[in-house]
Amino acid sequence: MKKIITLVSLAAVAGGVLLSGCSKPKKPATPAGDSDASSATAVAAAADGPVDMKIKWAAGKTFAMRMEMNMDTEMKLPDQPDPVKQNIKMMQNFNLGALKKLDNGGWELQLEFENESLNVLMGGRSVMTFDSNENSAQETNNPAAAILRAMIGARLQYFTDASGKVEKMGGLDELMKRISAVATQQQRGMFQQMFSEDTLKRYGSFSEALPNRIVNVGESWSHKDDIVSTIGTLSMDMNYTFKNWEQHGDRKCAHVETAGTIATKTVSAANVGAAVEVQNGKITGDFWFDPELGMIVDVHNTQDMTLKITTRNQNLTQQLSQKIRLSLVDVQ
Repeated sequence: MKKIITLVSLAAVAGGVLLSGCSKPKKPATPAGDSDASSATAVAAAADGPVDMKIKWAAGKTFAMRMEMNMDTEMKLPDQPDPVKQNIKMMQNFNLGALKKLDNGGWELQLEFENESLNVLMGGRSVMTFDSNENSAQETNNPAAAILRAMIGARLQYFTDASGKVEKMGGLDELMKRISAVATQQQRGMFQQMFSEDTLKRYGSFSEALPNRIVNVGESWSHKDDIVSTIGTLSMDMNYTFKNWEQHGDRKCAHVETAGTIATKTVSAANVGAAVEVQNGKITGDFWFDPELGMIVDVHNTQDMTLKITTRNQNLTQQLSQKIRLSLVDVQ
């Protein structure tokens, strides 16, 4: 059951945090400079003005990112008086940089996993921990340690079109060779469930959520996307609104509010031994875009959903809530 929970979590992360999807206008832009424009100061006018919301890649520039996830689940089992509660904390640091501009106007990007940690609690008791910064000698009883440690230093390449959509990914075969060199067959299967090809592809796709055009305060755009995972295909329907300008840390950023839904489109039990259906999935959050840097610098997402889990012997219902943050750590 723990395997199923982790898999669904990673699928939700791919969609909700990395913000992938093709955007389209939803309502007309609000013209800048209305009734108070004549008396507004230059600073106020700039604060209410439009923004060109698209990623500014530059060859040789690398963005160091950190992803943090905190997920809580609760499930009532027929033979137990108290619900089973689980908490999963996961952190990944990775570098995403531009190698070169392509003839089609897109970019060749490269991602490198720098470090990661994982902590799983069941009923308040730790049942699995991993930290790539610690000594590997302490990981002999951790089935996930070998595959997680093999990811460190692995590189993936993404080839995008002019809008930022990933058309092709490279480096997956090399990553799987690293995994196979240290992992058992069961561990290799665990990796493919946690980090499917579609999930890894979305690490280079988060810019697709941006409209790639000039937008004004109050304007919205949306996207619908399918997330392919081991439990089946999840359908995501998101809406984004340029809420206002904000000082976010030491950056002047466009603040965008997000809201949407995630649900099962098709169910597959081929690889996890159970049919898992996502119901009542809600995604809410915010992200901050720095137009001077040309990058999303911070993302906060909350995802709440119900999982309907069907095995050969029983039907179970589980509540899942996770908070995710993706933040820019450094620019190199």
